[in-house]
Formats: sequence, C-alpha cells, structure tokens
Amino acid sequence: MQKIPRRIGVVGIAAALVIAAGCGLSNRESSFEMPSSANAESLNLPSATDAGEQIGVATKLPIYWLENTDTGVFLYREYLADNRHNEPIGDAIWTLLSAEPAGPHRYTHLGASDEIGVSMSGTNVITLDLPAKVFSAHLDEGLSERSIQQLVFTATAAASSSGLLVGDSAPTVKILVDGQPNAEVFDGHRLEDAYERNPKFMAPIWIVDPQYGTVLEDGKVRINGRTTKFDIGTFYSLQKKDADGKLTVITAQKQVIPGKIEKSGAFSISERLSPGSYRLTFWGMETESDAKVGEVTSVFTVK
Repeated sequence: MQKIPRRIGVVGIAAALVIAAGCGLSNRESSFEMPSSANAESLNLPSATDAGEQIGVATKLPIYWLENTDTGVFLYREYLADNRHNEPIGDAIWTLLSAEPAGPHRYTHLGASDEIGVSMSGTNVITLDLPAKVFSAHLDEGLSERSIQQLVFTATAAASSSGLLVGDSAPTVKILVDGQPNAEVFDGHRLEDAYERNPKFMAPIWIVDPQYGTVLEDGKVRINGRTTKFDIGTFYSLQKKDADGKLTVITAQKQVIPGKIEKSGAFSISERLSPGSYRLTFWGMETESDAKVGEVTSVFTVK
C-alpha cells in the first residue's frame, strides 16, 4: 500500500497502514452512559462554530478528547507532539487511541490499537479501517455518537492542518471495522456510510493557547481561544499560584471584547505575566442566569 505523503496535497487515492507499539488508556472497555446531569440540549446552549484547523502546526497533531461538564459531554481539541512522523492522519488517530490527553479530565472510550488503515480520495473522503477492539466498550447512544465524532474530528483536523485537503469540498470520513462498512460498534450502534464533523458536539469554549501544562519562556503571554456567541458575553479570570499552592486573583472577571471575536469565534488576548504558575478560566453567560456556562480551565507556567 502507498502511504499518504506527509505535509503535501493528496494526488488520487493513497493508503497507509500505520503500525506501532503503544499502550492504551485504562478503563476503555467498560460500560458507560451519558451523565444524567449533562444535558446540553435542555439548556439551549448557543451552537458552536466549526472553524476548521490552521495549516502549518509543524510538529503537533490536533487530537479531540471528550470531557464531562455541567452542560454536556463535549469535544475539546488539544495539540500533542507527533512522535511517529509517518503520515498525519494515521499519526493523529494512533495518538488518539494510545496517548494520554493533556487535560486531566479528558478521555476517550476508544480502545488502543496499532493497526490503523488510512486512505484518502481526491474528493476529500477519508477512510479509516480499524480493528473491532477499538469499539469494544459498551456505550449508550450519546457516548457512541461522540466517540465516533472523536475519530471524525481528529482525522479531518489532521488532514486540514497538514494541507492534505483538496479544493473547497468539506471532508467526510468513512469508518470500516476490520474492512467491513456499516459495522455494529459499542454493543449496538450501527455505523453510517460516512460522517461529517457535527459542530453540536464541540465544546462551547476552547482554550487553544496556552494549553494545559504548557511551560512558557516569555512573560508576554498570548491567549488564544474560540467561543460560541453567548447572550451576555464570554468572560475570563486569571489566578496565580504561590509556592504554597494558594491562588491569588489577578483578574477576577473580565469580558472578551465582542468586537475582538472573529466570525469564526476565534479571539486573542495578550497578558504580561511574571514567572509562576497560573490558572486561566473562561466561561459564557446567558440572559436571566448567573451560571458560568461552558466553563473551561487551563493551568500553565511562565518561567
């Protein structure tokens, strides 16, 4: 089989079989259900915008993880190091199946595997061929849909960020199980013919930079994120942790200026910070409620 060329456009139909050793996350083969308290649809959350991926993140792979919140179970994107350098889509899927997320509360129910078949057509149709053990967890409908979207978002993000997409057509993903289409996965969920990215599973707010656990050499910190459009607005707070672990408030609550938020929901904020450990939190606010909606946190260090 021919591998998908790395960091260049696709020509015709290429295929790659990605094989490497790796250990999976724990507890990926148990039974899980959507938490009853995480019903985003009942809260009428504003829809997330799928802004796609930036091209040219040379040594990082875009990986999508699940996280349970008070307002739903959502997909969160992280950029993880590419330790394989075979081809971007297979590398990203292998990382999703085998690596640990940066955020402490993020996870996947997909099982680990080093047998990953990838092919891509000149019309942006990505085909993933995965063994049955990837889908061996017992999941309800909600978690099954989200787990499949983890694969869809991760594969299409890798194709986009590495410049593999051709033309303007939106990428789609076909998922085969041991070479077979429309397989039954997660103990009862039937795979569709093909999938597109479904923005309703995206988290209302992402902190893109600084990512959880990042160590920055410079105190001039550029905070990048993406938010949905909340009625009242998007807000953030910043706290610094001292040597004893005590948090001191630097910014208690500050709104992201609406005019600085792009149509895609992307925004950028600059802060000058002294050396130390910091906790950054974003949330949205809706009319007639004091609740912090879509709250997301990152912890990072400035040297």
